[in-house]
Amino acid sequence: AILSLASAHPAALVVTCLSLLVVLRAAYLLLLSPLADVPGPWYAAVSDLWLTTHVLRLQQCKTVHALFERYGPVVRVGPNTVVFRDSVTSKTVYNNSRFSKSTYYKSLTMCAGFLESLRI
Repeated sequence: AILSLASAHPAALVVTCLSLLVVLRAAYLLLLSPLADVPGPWYAAVSDLWLTTHVLRLQQCKTVHALFERYGPVVRVGPNTVVFRDSVTSKTVYNNSRFSKSTYYKSLTMCAGFLESLRI
């Protein structure tokens, strides 16, 4: 029955499969992602599009500040993006060996050490 339906309406099959993929990806990002426990709006876990609209309207800082007020010092603002209110909170995460870090984060720690040495 499914094969006959697919051969009769191939475009409908493609749309159905794509819709299923979108729903499954959203479910993964909301429930099973390593960042699923980080607080933030549900739509931030699914897409970066919402934050991009705030960036384009030059309201990113105001929006992120409002998220800090609502969710606390650590907020998920994208499927793979987390922001921190202060350096103490970020050091707690970045200095924790339980979380794997890319070379980008290693360069941040080198930069942070350099900037600390420049402070008067």
